[in-house]
Amino acid sequence: MKAEGYTFTEEQVNSGLAAMTGQFRASDIENALEQAGVPRSHHLDGRWGGLGVPCMRGADRLLQRERKAGRITHLGNGIWERISQ
Repeated sequence: MKAEGYTFTEEQVNSGLAAMTGQFRASDIENALEQAGVPRSHHLDGRWGGLGVPCMRGADRLLQRERKAGRITHLGNGIWERISQ
């Protein structure tokens, strides 16, 4: 997976997915990604003053992927819930 110019390792992606149990928020996924070594922000080459936010974008990508696959649902107020493996 790649987001904001950062390439995620399989282990980092798996850490993000592991944070998606029961009820959770995007920030839980971001924290898991950061603990797995994904930077909160980094400078992007070739962009004027650009800072990438790979933890946040990575969490968004994982949420989109799992929602489209029907494994999670949005409960409202930023809370998600895993409904299947």
